[in-house]
Amino acid sequence: MRSIRLHAYGGALTLEDIPEPIVADDDILVKVSSTAVNHLDLVEASGDARQIFPIELPWTPGHEFSGVVERVGKAVSGFAAGDEVFGDSSSGAYAEYVAVKETTTVKKPSNISFDEAASVPVAAQTAWQGIFTHGHLASGQTILVHGGAGAVGAYAVQLAANAGAEVIVTANAADEAYLKSIGANRVIDYRAARFEDELPNKVDVVFDLIGGETQQRSFKVLKKGGYLVAATQPVSQEEAAKHGITGVLMNMTPDSALLAQLARQLEERKIVPDVAKVYALSDVSKAWSDMAGVIHTHGKLVVKVA
Repeated sequence: MRSIRLHAYGGALTLEDIPEPIVADDDILVKVSSTAVNHLDLVEASGDARQIFPIELPWTPGHEFSGVVERVGKAVSGFAAGDEVFGDSSSGAYAEYVAVKETTTVKKPSNISFDEAASVPVAAQTAWQGIFTHGHLASGQTILVHGGAGAVGAYAVQLAANAGAEVIVTANAADEAYLKSIGANRVIDYRAARFEDELPNKVDVVFDLIGGETQQRSFKVLKKGGYLVAATQPVSQEEAAKHGITGVLMNMTPDSALLAQLARQLEERKIVPDVAKVYALSDVSKAWSDMAGVIHTHGKLVVKVA
């Protein structure tokens, strides 16, 4: 089968023919239609964080997928050949076939494309777990989302709005109309204003998808007892204690029950996917370059495999 391979940390991505994955008794073999570009793939491939995110070389990237079930292991009961599915993979989705677990896979909603489905699992589950599991967001509360136009941020905006929260977003002014169309109450242009000067009242939750100085400035806008949930870098526990808030660096945990819940929301159009651009498998290097350079405004970068 065709697969993208990395042979050395920081090396070039190559398109090669390799054997199909071995299917264990509790595995589902999926013929991959589409996968997506995630920052984690780039971090793993660079080797800069190999102590935290080790990979076994040669390595095939790809942490989410959509496709059609080719066959199932004898212990699998919830899926059959021909099922259209999407879900999470530990890696390996940049290939024509991927072997995945039943516990990370669900049926694809019929009203979204394979490209759209591939853009959902990592971003949507990260958003849900960030704002609800770690941020404890409730109806009537206010959330500030940093980087709201990104793939994760856009789901956070939609999910928070659906939950009855007031949603404030920092983003590029060019994305204001888009963000308001998916539920943001207010968009603060991070290039034109400092968000802490624009908020008359403190917020209950900050969902930080940016890090750095943005995170540091976020402590002062949180109510006592509030939550600062970060997806990119650790939160200073000393600073959190000083401001009387809880600071969490989250790590998304794939959960088929949660993904099934999100699939129902996709079917009901309560949340909508946003695909910025679709690349051929042979153009993965360009997709990664675009991700690193953030040349698109909003939406997810997707790789079409078949």
